[in-house]
Amino acid sequence: MRRNTLLVDAAIALAVTALVLILAPGLAVVAILALLALVVCGVSFAVAGWRRRRARRHARRHPPRSRRRLVR
Repeated sequence: MRRNTLLVDAAIALAVTALVLILAPGLAVVAILALLALVVCGVSFAVAGWRRRRARRHARRHPPRSRRRLVR
């Protein structure tokens, strides 16, 4: 996984956490939103892993073509 993606996810989670703790009426709401944030981050990691595995599989099946120069 790219480091930038991880940093963006962590920054979003931190911002949402700060806003929720300030604005939420109770800890139950904070807990629900924290679980939602964890689910969103988990889905993000799963999609990134799926794309990486798919790209590796595709690269193994289709080796890069050699480029030939046209000699005149």
